[in-house]
Amino acid sequence: MIPAVLLAVLAASPGLLPSAQLRKDQGVNRSTVVRDGKADYEGAPWDSQQAAILAPDGMLEWDFGQVYPIEAALIQGDNNDDFILWSSVDGEFFQPLWRAPQDAMAGLRTRTTTTLKGQARYLRLTAEGGDRMYSVGEVMVFTRAAELTPDVLERAPLPAPPPRAPANTDGSMIVTGLLGAYAVYWFWSRRQAALAPKLPEGPKGDDAPKTGAPPAA
Repeated sequence: MIPAVLLAVLAASPGLLPSAQLRKDQGVNRSTVVRDGKADYEGAPWDSQQAAILAPDGMLEWDFGQVYPIEAALIQGDNNDDFILWSSVDGEFFQPLWRAPQDAMAGLRTRTTTTLKGQARYLRLTAEGGDRMYSVGEVMVFTRAAELTPDVLERAPLPAPPPRAPANTDGSMIVTGLLGAYAVYWFWSRRQAALAPKLPEGPKGDDAPKTGAPPAA
């Protein structure tokens, strides 16, 4: 029977890469972040400090020390690029193990698979397609699909939203004040007109009083 402590360790396994020997590092900047078990938040800038930058012909290659079955993998990389994992048992002949597809959302995005049926002693990572500006935040491979759990990767927290700039309301406040004053005046003048007493109308036509001297005889 496997002890409960060992089961817990297996459940939180970071996969094969952290203990693998780096065999090739060609055209890659910050290659160590690729297998440290940490990744930036989803949608982070493609050139995040937590991502390795790959040249168009860049390549990383690792040696596990022996042949392992590979059932699951995880790659966080720039969204509009394809990332390919290649497997080999002899270090000479490599064949595609998994192509992590592009993602419609911008920034660094995580792709996963649990349906691989390969085996490898050597693992190679390359990128192609897209805009040829490649970056990878993390790569993980597992011997069993069950090891790829939702909490297997430590992610950076989402950044706080930027503070909202105060709205420039100087002009709108003046316009609003003038409109309000005009509305008050208009209602006040209408009310005053309605309350004002009506003056009697003067005589009209022949009823009007005659003024001046009487006509001569």
